[in-house]
Amino acid sequence: MRTPIFTRTLPRLHGPGHAFRSSLFSLRKLSSRAPREHTRQESSVASPYAGNCERTYETRPFAVERVGGRECHISWSDGRSGIRKEWRDTASPEATEGNVAVSGRNSVTGRISSWLRQMFLPTNYPQSVHSSYASFHTLQALETTMATITSVLCNQALLTSVGMSAEGSVFGAVAVQWIIKDGAGEVAKLFFIRHFSTYFDSHPKTFTLFGEVLGCLGSGLQIATVLIAPSPLNFLLCAAGGNIFKLVGNAIWSTTHIKFIRYFSMQGNDGDVAAKDESQASVAQLAGYAAGISLLTFSHAPAYLYAIFFAAVPLHLTMTAYMMRVATFELLTLPRISHLAQTYVNDGVVGSQKDLDREHATGLFGEFYKNNGDRWLTLAPRVGDALNTSSDVDRSTWQVCSQVFQDDRYLLLPCDSPRGPLISVLFHPDATTDDMLQSILHAASVRSLLSRDASCPTPSLRTVLSETRVQAQQDFSAFKQALHERGWRTDELCFADLGHRVIWTA
Repeated sequence: MRTPIFTRTLPRLHGPGHAFRSSLFSLRKLSSRAPREHTRQESSVASPYAGNCERTYETRPFAVERVGGRECHISWSDGRSGIRKEWRDTASPEATEGNVAVSGRNSVTGRISSWLRQMFLPTNYPQSVHSSYASFHTLQALETTMATITSVLCNQALLTSVGMSAEGSVFGAVAVQWIIKDGAGEVAKLFFIRHFSTYFDSHPKTFTLFGEVLGCLGSGLQIATVLIAPSPLNFLLCAAGGNIFKLVGNAIWSTTHIKFIRYFSMQGNDGDVAAKDESQASVAQLAGYAAGISLLTFSHAPAYLYAIFFAAVPLHLTMTAYMMRVATFELLTLPRISHLAQTYVNDGVVGSQKDLDREHATGLFGEFYKNNGDRWLTLAPRVGDALNTSSDVDRSTWQVCSQVFQDDRYLLLPCDSPRGPLISVLFHPDATTDDMLQSILHAASVRSLLSRDASCPTPSLRTVLSETRVQAQQDFSAFKQALHERGWRTDELCFADLGHRVIWTA
């Protein structure tokens, strides 16, 4: 068994949270001994160890944050009111390589562009996708438009052929009513995806189950059309309302199922696995059609339909829940990797997924924390969320952290709380999955060190970060190899990545 990495690097400390509080207190004492001059160098704030000079805080940005295709230049405010944010539009692709954007600041065009990017483009586009993504999906949009036009004509022809044309109604052709029903669902799907798409990566099983619940609600609402007075408006209210739930549920299923297909394919045979999945679904749907038609031969009464509905829905959702439980994908979700990193740092071992499930170390599907006290790590937050106040401690803490991590692609920001030390991790735009994994190992080292009971003098925050940084670099290869040997997928980190990336100064 490996020796815990802390015992080889730093002395033991004085009790939960005492180390970090002492570090911050020492920074505050340094701040209060004499005024400091904040010189205009690469950083916008002075070192906590600056000399006795007049204090003047710089307004030069100490961080540039990229959010939704725009840049937020963050600087300390002149007074004590917090941090100052200045939004700028990203002018060119060069701005994604570390250069500063120079286009109009906080323009209406920029805000609209950011909203559209969040609605239609993947997080961190175009860096997060293949070079052919734009051209392929432009053609796909045109193709879908043409196919939808054809579908509208087919629907009208089929409904007219069975005598359901309603050209004199308020909504025109019957096909138009059907299209309005589908269109309402598509619009609702757009807004749902914009707000929740990033969570499909961090909580795929949870959202799959949630999508099935929405589908069942939609079906129940559509069955209600037999309970109300027949009219085009009533039809649209029930049919369109139900279709909104069903289309959102189908969108969730199709999105998360893509991930499941990739995880099921152990030999790169994604296409074959997906094709066989379709053939299995076809047989199941044919069986469902046959069973449904057989049940309809007994009665069409609304009470009978709802009786079958309320009997089938619990079975449906129960099978979905068990599907998610038996799909044992070894994904490094945030609750799992937080626990695994802490265990490795403290005990020198990495548990398997079965070990975590047997110990009930995480919550539902491994996508939630078991207890709120386990929620000590935050990945890729907004800088403003990580820096809650404009105190000297925050400024000095940022100065120390930005200097320690000036050559890295991640930055740790520790803070104290009643639950113990909390760590926020900011990522550089060039950060890779390995950088993220190493940052979590480093964060676990810092947290365990700051939470230790001991009688030795408390090291400074700079010492804590610097020495654990060296140890994390040395131990990362062994940590990743241990994860791989225990079956964990180390090629991706499953967390709700909102695309927040930061360039900081030292």
